[in-house]
Amino acid sequence: MIVSNSSCLIVLDKLGKLELLERLYTKITIPKAVKDEVFKGKSIPGWIGVVNIKQPIAPRILERNLGYGESEAISLSLELNTDLLIVDDLAARKVAVELGINITGVIGILLEAKKKGLVQNLKYYLDKMQKHDFRISKAAYDLALELAKEKE
Repeated sequence: MIVSNSSCLIVLDKLGKLELLERLYTKITIPKAVKDEVFKGKSIPGWIGVVNIKQPIAPRILERNLGYGESEAISLSLELNTDLLIVDDLAARKVAVELGINITGVIGILLEAKKKGLVQNLKYYLDKMQKHDFRISKAAYDLALELAKEKE
């Protein structure tokens, strides 16, 4: 099972590539807080399942001052013992790793999509992400291009 936070959904939607998640994973699950943030008044694709967390968010997550969507996504990943959490916020990624959750982010999704032939030019999408105010460090940008074999 794959759980996603909001940032990946928002960025892939802006890139016109939201369907990559379905093509890579068939189905993903999001907590209600992510649904409320991403799909306000919009219909949710059938391959995205919405699940309410059953337990209150653990204090060890709440004390980290993450956004509500990140907190619920991490909590849901723990509740469901998921295979992967898609999250981009650095603080949330750190908490997830400390809790033993496997993570990836939107760049990891795009790299996987390139590896499977679903996108051809990673650099194009990284540049487009930056135009949509998605911050990518130079080190992450360069590493992504190297992994995609697009480094000049």
